[in-house]
Amino acid sequence: MKHFSLERVGRTAAIFNKDKLEWMNGVYLRKLNLGEFVQQAMPFLDRNLPGSVERPLNLDYVSHVLFLVQERAKTLAEVPPLTSFFFLDELQYDIGLLLSKEVDAKSATKAITTSLQILEEITAWNATTLEDILRPLAAELGLGTGKFFGLLRVAVTGRVAAPPLFQTMAVLGKEKCLKRLNMAKQQLSTYLS
Repeated sequence: MKHFSLERVGRTAAIFNKDKLEWMNGVYLRKLNLGEFVQQAMPFLDRNLPGSVERPLNLDYVSHVLFLVQERAKTLAEVPPLTSFFFLDELQYDIGLLLSKEVDAKSATKAITTSLQILEEITAWNATTLEDILRPLAAELGLGTGKFFGLLRVAVTGRVAAPPLFQTMAVLGKEKCLKRLNMAKQQLSTYLS
């Protein structure tokens, strides 16, 4: 109490800066080791992931998922919305997200079909292999890597912003990625009719 006095208290109204608080909380979350981050995030995942997600959650899988989002999360409450697509069997998103001025339904369908043909043959499903195969495919298809990877990102996550594509695909696994790419291809067919 010897360092406190009413004379030293500011007279201006206090300002609550939510952005700064979230930034500080994000710094705290990034300093946690992965195990601590998983432990603190698990109650939020259990409580806030959709009811269709099978419980109990696989701790090993959750650890792989949370490794990808720990740098992005500002609060633990953000973890379920950031990661829900990892846990869902089927994605719901506007199929128009697959299209842009540079990527019409025909070129998107061709890109996904070609990707599927190549990805079905991969035996080592990991981020490095996926990148080594898909990066040159963008040029072969005549799409920039940004457009091509954006197309794949939406198809496998249902989002335009997600953790790094190849690491995300590796964690999702081959079966889930192929299923989602096939679903995107099928939905794009309605644009081709």
